[in-house]
Amino acid sequence: MRKIFIASACFVLPFLLSAQHDAAIKEYNKIFTTYPFSDPNPIANPASSIYPYFRYDGFADKPVQKEWKVVELENDFIKLMILPEVGGKVWNAYEKTTGKSFLYDNHVIKFRDVAMRGPWTSGGLEPNYGIIGHTPNCATPVDYITFKKPDGSVSCVVGVLDLLTQTSWRMEINLQKDKAYFTTSSYWYNSTPLEQAYYTWMNTGIKAKGNLEFIFPGTKYLGHEGEFSDWPVNKENSKNISFYENNDFGGYKSYHVFGKYTDFFGAYWHDDAFGMGRYSTHDDKAGKKIWIWGLSQQGMIWDKLLTDTDGQYVE
Repeated sequence: MRKIFIASACFVLPFLLSAQHDAAIKEYNKIFTTYPFSDPNPIANPASSIYPYFRYDGFADKPVQKEWKVVELENDFIKLMILPEVGGKVWNAYEKTTGKSFLYDNHVIKFRDVAMRGPWTSGGLEPNYGIIGHTPNCATPVDYITFKKPDGSVSCVVGVLDLLTQTSWRMEINLQKDKAYFTTSSYWYNSTPLEQAYYTWMNTGIKAKGNLEFIFPGTKYLGHEGEFSDWPVNKENSKNISFYENNDFGGYKSYHVFGKYTDFFGAYWHDDAFGMGRYSTHDDKAGKKIWIWGLSQQGMIWDKLLTDTDGQYVE
């Protein structure tokens, strides 16, 4: 039996300090414009790579108004919205003095066929465990519990039993009372007598508009197909591709940036004078990746497929 623990932090720049109150937890139902998905085939396919899970293959093109459970964590500086019925995503995180979101804030829940089981939504911070791809539970309800700690911080723990491996994952989302950042702590537990492959990745969505620059220390990148080149200036076209708008060539972009051992990556919107960052020790989170749908029609079509009014995003 093995237990795995990983901790990381997602923060807004600049930091704010000197809180006057403890952090708070609130639970409520909120109506979202929702594009739902269909009921599944009741019989799972034993030959599929996701057995015993089944797929959902029908997706609505007309929205409904649907109530979803919201867990809200808040201190004097930032507010988080967590959706335990949509995979336990941190759906939004915003800085209160400016009212600006430092995660992509999708105002609709628009399920589309992207994940291993089908339905998936863009936005926020998405935990993924146990399978190469979007976790089987990324669009369905997970277990959750909330509690307040003696230090004045508050936590929401989300998680579920992964049926593919018969192992359990949990993620604690913690907000301290006096910090402009929140932390995530991942717990993965194998209670079976068998050795299990371990795989986890945290998918952070951020908005694309605003003269976005990726702050990813490194000297090279690898793409999805194994191609590689220099970072941040691509020697093939002499473009500084760490700026989103300079990626207006070709189709989808996937940059696994390497060449420097660092404990962070981030993003900065020059038009907004606003940024965000993600910190974790390199030993815990060795990889850092950028995903861009592409600035051609091939990629920009996902703007309409995944949102109504909030524009393109990147991961």
